Amino acid sequence: MTSNALIARSRSRMKGGMLAFSLLVIFGLVLAACGGSSGTGNSANSAKKTTLTVGAHVGGDFTQALSPYNPSPNEGIQGLVYEPLYYVNKLDGSETPLLASSYTWSSDHKQLTFTLRPNVKWSDGQPFSSDDVVFTFNMLKQYPAADLNALWTYFSSVTAPDANTVTITFSKPYVPLFWYIGGQTWIVPKHIFSTAGDPTKFANEKPVGTGPFTFKKFSPQVLVYAKNPSYWQADKVKVEQVQYPSVKDNTTLQLKIAKGEIDWGGFFAPDLDNTFVAKDPAHNHYWMAPTDMFTIYVNLTKAPFNQLAFRQAVSLALDRTQLSKQAESGYVDPASTTGLILPNQNKFLDSTLTNTVQASPDKDKATQLLQSAGYTKGADGILADKSGKKLSFKLDVVSGWTDWETMCQIIKQNLKDVGIDITINEMQDTAYFQARNNGDYDMLIGGLFGGPSPFYLYNTHLNSANLSPKGYNWGKWHDGETDKLLQQYASSTDENVQKQAITGLEKIYTEKLPNIPLVNAASWYEYTTKNFTGFPDKDHPFAVGAAYAAPDNEIVVTHLSPA
Repeated sequence: MTSNALIARSRSRMKGGMLAFSLLVIFGLVLAACGGSSGTGNSANSAKKTTLTVGAHVGGDFTQALSPYNPSPNEGIQGLVYEPLYYVNKLDGSETPLLASSYTWSSDHKQLTFTLRPNVKWSDGQPFSSDDVVFTFNMLKQYPAADLNALWTYFSSVTAPDANTVTITFSKPYVPLFWYIGGQTWIVPKHIFSTAGDPTKFANEKPVGTGPFTFKKFSPQVLVYAKNPSYWQADKVKVEQVQYPSVKDNTTLQLKIAKGEIDWGGFFAPDLDNTFVAKDPAHNHYWMAPTDMFTIYVNLTKAPFNQLAFRQAVSLALDRTQLSKQAESGYVDPASTTGLILPNQNKFLDSTLTNTVQASPDKDKATQLLQSAGYTKGADGILADKSGKKLSFKLDVVSGWTDWETMCQIIKQNLKDVGIDITINEMQDTAYFQARNNGDYDMLIGGLFGGPSPFYLYNTHLNSANLSPKGYNWGKWHDGETDKLLQQYASSTDENVQKQAITGLEKIYTEKLPNIPLVNAASWYEYTTKNFTGFPDKDHPFAVGAAYAAPDNEIVVTHLSPA
């Protein structure tokens, strides 16, 4: 198993404090596949051209979970059936109106008003209105387990001045919350969910949504969705049916891809150029867009991790090019020392900063820093402080997350070269999460969650209000200037003010190293254009391509046409 898809998928499953600005930390893998076969003369092949087959489920048979607020909803329920008010592209921050047609902020940034799209209907024919939106947000207040982004930490009220308008009033300004309000809250029908009770437990056996598809069939082996004739932009949907087959393991998934049985997926596999692309170079493609980051969390509450020189030495010792090539098959680049997800966030990059990507190690400089900090090498080559205590630490990793395990082996050797002894501590995921959340570790491999702007990564992992176990500041970074800059960004819609705040945060991240960035984390994505065209790619990044990403899946499917 690998860890990347887990970052993307798990985001929607975490909450707490400012969780609103992060995602689950539970990395759980969502794999998928690609491939396809076109037909020219029989009914089976003709059907294949209008049925999109998506590989986004690995782990055996499906369990029915058709509520968008189920902790583990069935693939496609979010995005294909249920929609948010807006789509916000995580890659570049661009916005696309969905159930809302526009929005405005009040001058004090304490009110957000949405104007809803007119003439939208639920798939059962009932009209969609502001009552549904107000009900949805108030449902999250009534059932906090469904409020995955802790919206009601910031809300005072949600009201409907009329059938086409919704006004959200905040207890204090928090502009970045828009991504979660507009782009990550699934609007549900009041006439169905008002009698459903807890939406995280509601069976919802006959889903009623506003999205491009309706739920057609459930079986343990396959989920099937049919085109929704009532969809508000039905003319854009050229796919008649979407099916998600269950796949028991990654090996089976890769075989299906190689055979051309899947059109669109999101999985990690080494050497896709030979195992997938080479089988049909004209049609088989992949695009691993960077959306998050892998890092070493160091426990800042104890020495020597609370010493800047030590953290700098660790960072300088690392061979990030080797980490990228050997652990992630070269699909991702070495991470920026600024904490920005590059190249997506190049427009935020402070041009005055130099050497913002340390792809190669500088072991001489790392050694000099450690010696200057008072450490001396013993006969075994391991450094020790003045009391004789050796620089010997545990590096925690989840057992079975193969890319992270490979990273650990490389890091162990890199740090040994400069006199730091590392013991790799492989743990079951539950034990790993507990140790990470409670701060019971020396060093651990982990993820940094990105968003439509750099704010989301910084806020999630550096805001003192997000200190674990309440939030996702697992390294225990606590810095007044960091908090001040985060608040500056969050309280304004002025791009110049926000850019100034990000520039300050870049400098802090680069110079003070609250954690040690390794390589970017990608949204795994493979597709074939043999049956359908119009998928996003590097030159057309209109959505995150991974089949497990939502509501990106809605945006993607409305761009597809039979080949």
